[in-house]
Amino acid sequence: MDQNLNLEIVTPQRVLLETEADYVTIPGEIGELGILPGHIPLLTNLQSGVLSYKNGSEEKKIAVHYGYAEVCQDKITILAQTAETSDEINIEETKAAQKEAEDELAELMNQTDQLDRINELQREIAKSITRQNLAQ
Repeated sequence: MDQNLNLEIVTPQRVLLETEADYVTIPGEIGELGILPGHIPLLTNLQSGVLSYKNGSEEKKIAVHYGYAEVCQDKITILAQTAETSDEINIEETKAAQKEAEDELAELMNQTDQLDRINELQREIAKSITRQNLAQ
């Protein structure tokens, strides 16, 4: 395959990555998406998950948390609420944040007037799990 994908990962705080890749996997809203050069254009929501990309024999992974992915010709743009490399993750802090969110969620589960907070906590737990998966 002579073509490469141009991959860009952007958050509100920074441009985390601009690189070329042979293929990219994205944590889409309805599951993991594999993107190769020449993929049809698409736009999808992102879940909290691990984005992986390969260039030659080197595979790298980055945690991305919510947002959007756009595939247009041979360019993938990830617009994530947050994104981080494994080096940026403190595993103990992440485990503590997950525990705190799970405890609060357990208290709120039967309170129907707290649905927004329940959804927010579920997203925080998913984010913590993604971070741990990447950092381990």
